[in-house]
Amino acid sequence: MGNTASTVHFHDQYLAAWNQAMATGDSTPIEACLASGYHGWLGSSADAAEPFDGEGARKGFRDTVQALKGSTVHAGFRTVAPRGREEAVVFYEMTYRNGGEITARALLMESWRLEDSRWLLCRDVTEVNVGQPGV
Repeated sequence: MGNTASTVHFHDQYLAAWNQAMATGDSTPIEACLASGYHGWLGSSADAAEPFDGEGARKGFRDTVQALKGSTVHAGFRTVAPRGREEAVVFYEMTYRNGGEITARALLMESWRLEDSRWLLCRDVTEVNVGQPGV
């Protein structure tokens, strides 16, 4: 990983994959970022989250890009915290926008690992549509 700039780069690629998927309605670019043992938790409040696995994430990606096709995603308040050369944690607010309007919002904490020269998403905690979007 080396430095923060290279860390941000892999996450910029992830956001580009999201935007490609949102433009086409095909979630394959996002799915390619998942590690084989990927798992996470999804909730709409800070005190309740349901676990899901890679299969659940792939279904969620497909549903999201189909429902919000034509929208774009943006990362705000992003912090990338390296945990050695082969691991990083990313915290950020993801907003979904249609034109200039924010239509959905998620707060994320992601754990990434470098495997076979590729950064892969290993796990995350996602809180969706909570409060008012940031600016």
